[in-house]
Amino acid sequence: YLPPLEVNHEREGVGEELQTTLHELVDLSLIGKQLHWAVVGPLFRPLHLQLDELVDTWRELSDTVAERAVALGFVPDGQAKAVAAGSQLAAIAPTALEDHLVVRELTHRIAEVSEQVRDRMNRLGDADLASQDVLIEVVRELEKQQWMLRAQLGEHA
Repeated sequence: YLPPLEVNHEREGVGEELQTTLHELVDLSLIGKQLHWAVVGPLFRPLHLQLDELVDTWRELSDTVAERAVALGFVPDGQAKAVAAGSQLAAIAPTALEDHLVVRELTHRIAEVSEQVRDRMNRLGDADLASQDVLIEVVRELEKQQWMLRAQLGEHA
């Protein structure tokens, strides 16, 4: 057993930034699953499958973010109550949604998280380059997802 690294003020701040990102990614994965169940329309099947892939990616990213926080000696809270309190993403109504609306709603939320994480990424550069690198990977993946989803909107953009 190795004792956790001593948490100083700077590490605590970095941990809080990572925890906020964790909350957004977990919330995004829950929203993605809700949309996975709610999608209807001609693109149901490919979008239904794509949503599962996206959710898996957000869960992997959230694990990477949380593990970085723990490596700093900060234990993040990823429980439902903490995520609900820590994420500002708008909820999805529990109703059927046409495929193009699902893509639009999802693209909007991914863009929102991406911008928030980008702001944190920029702030972390001076404090902790390794944590910044984790957030760079999150932004890179979210921006790629936005691009691919926007391409699907076509005339519904």
